[in-house]
Amino acid sequence: MLYLNDSLLIGRGTERYCYRHPQNPELCVKVTHNLENNKQQNAREHDYFKKLERRRIDWSHLPRCHGWVTTDKGEGLVFDLIQDDNQQPLKSLKQHVESGALDLKTLAPSLRNLHDYLLRNRIFTSDLRESNIVCDSSGPCPPHLYIIDGIGDRDFIKLAAHCPPLGRLKVNRQWAKFMKRMKGHK
Repeated sequence: MLYLNDSLLIGRGTERYCYRHPQNPELCVKVTHNLENNKQQNAREHDYFKKLERRRIDWSHLPRCHGWVTTDKGEGLVFDLIQDDNQQPLKSLKQHVESGALDLKTLAPSLRNLHDYLLRNRIFTSDLRESNIVCDSSGPCPPHLYIIDGIGDRDFIKLAAHCPPLGRLKVNRQWAKFMKRMKGHK
């Protein structure tokens, strides 16, 4: 069993807490905290990441999922922790934009790369927003983006997952909604 305390807390979403793994600083553990409004986000994300694994996608913009672990706060889902060279979690795209460190013009190539990646791999998002994307701006330009949360296919009948043209339409529709929100940060 893993014991998670506040010193390991990295972030909090509407349903889950994200902790640095206490035994491996390269990993993080997502644990449900909102049992009242529980949408089974961990279970849905785990199932979707397993499907992506079976499809042998390119993982260059996503953390890998390493499965379940028992913690003192309940079952947790383990992922790669996307961090900088000093082992600090990368800042979100939202933090970079709101602080003025990056703007849409600077981010345009990075956003194009991420959109192309999602299209090429037919990866669906359940909640694509700037707070679920982290940005590595330490290397050469353009900054590299990773989606760390909100990955999944919410469709009851998963036609887009099995029909590539429908999959591309779905990715483009999700991306258009995301970009509309991003342009509100100008």
